Amino acid sequence: MNRRAYLAALSGTVAAVAGCSSRDPPAPEPTPEPTPPPDVETVTPLDEPGTPDDVSSRSAAREFVARHERRLVHEELRSGFGGAQPPVAIDVERPQVAVVHETDRGYYLLSTCSGSADYHDPDGSARGATRNAASVAHFVGDVHRRIPFNGYRCRRPVATTTPRSDVPAARFQIYDFETPPDDDTDAGGHEVAVTVSDESTVLDETYRTSLPLTVQPGVTASSGRYALEASLADGGRVEHDWDLSDADAPAWWALAVLVTHGGELTTLTLYPNEAVGLPRGTLCGQV
Repeated sequence: MNRRAYLAALSGTVAAVAGCSSRDPPAPEPTPEPTPPPDVETVTPLDEPGTPDDVSSRSAAREFVARHERRLVHEELRSGFGGAQPPVAIDVERPQVAVVHETDRGYYLLSTCSGSADYHDPDGSARGATRNAASVAHFVGDVHRRIPFNGYRCRRPVATTTPRSDVPAARFQIYDFETPPDDDTDAGGHEVAVTVSDESTVLDETYRTSLPLTVQPGVTASSGRYALEASLADGGRVEHDWDLSDADAPAWWALAVLVTHGGELTTLTLYPNEAVGLPRGTLCGQV
């Protein structure tokens, strides 16, 4: 029995037993919301960043993303991640934002933003939290799409080792900026067929972008030059000369195939700088 069915069955059993009692137990008293003393000043929420309707330049796109990310980190810290006590101080660093691609529909960006908070504690002990929203991808145009790097689907690696023990096998990622984030997470998105080859085929896979980010780890452990081809089932194709001659170069871990807002395909190395570039490490290494 799955967990949901088990809990439903357990709930029915408890109700049946309770109904046999001559007197039902009293409902528990609601837990009051914690309130600090009047002399403790708490943090107020930040205003909404607005909509990207007036974003007409690279600098305006960067500013929009910076406002959005600063508010997001601020509000997550203010909520205390479900904690019981309100924040008395929040410090959010200025977000770092870079434009990585531009089309006639809008701008594609990467951002990183971090912050910290201190929370009121009645017994006087120190309590704090930090939040780091790193390597977040955005599209800013007639809509705003946000794709964090820590929310993705991993595919099984093809190669798992490299000549250097400290270097994972090369990877790429597929971003879908076309599919709205509330689409069916099992059947939505696009089908993207990808092949990677040198003198022979290294990888030949079809991916469903039902989540906006798919990571393919362990494509190859061997350095060299490869041809990557990607195509959409409903049209669109791109070819990329994937240079993997240097395992310390961003192409080794930061290559991305983008389904753009508009349904086209392109490839980018998402590493404009160390602050916002895609991280070398990935949780997919645990697959």
